[in-house]
Amino acid sequence: MEFLGQFHPPVVHFAIALVITGILFDIAGFILKKDSLKHAGLWTITVGALAVWAAMFTGHYAEEAVEEAIKGSPAYNILEEHEEIGEILPWIVSFVAAFRVFLNFRPNKKLFILYLIAGVITAGIVGFQGRLGGKMVYEYGVGVKK
Repeated sequence: MEFLGQFHPPVVHFAIALVITGILFDIAGFILKKDSLKHAGLWTITVGALAVWAAMFTGHYAEEAVEEAIKGSPAYNILEEHEEIGEILPWIVSFVAAFRVFLNFRPNKKLFILYLIAGVITAGIVGFQGRLGGKMVYEYGVGVKK
């Protein structure tokens, strides 16, 4: 199943885009008082949570493909940090998405604001995680055939 590692880059781009866009839809829906934007946010963050799980799964195989080749290099430390965050991030995003689903059935303005705060923090973590992955590829060439 090592071939699944090659799917990590496209899967992870969807995960990043969906999570961040879902939060942005909900922020816009809250500010503009547009249920259609909130509905889009609900679906986008929910699908984003599934995509983050897929990113973790494919990332495991991508890591196995490069780990030995970069041991001892600065990229290895980044890989380890990326892996550690990648193991907890699906749980964080899933919790935020589940909270959002709950709020769809039990609307509460104060809790929605709490969700938005958690969502912005989560989107920041997702962005940081993406930055680590990008740093490995663009600064160290990890996973790029030469």
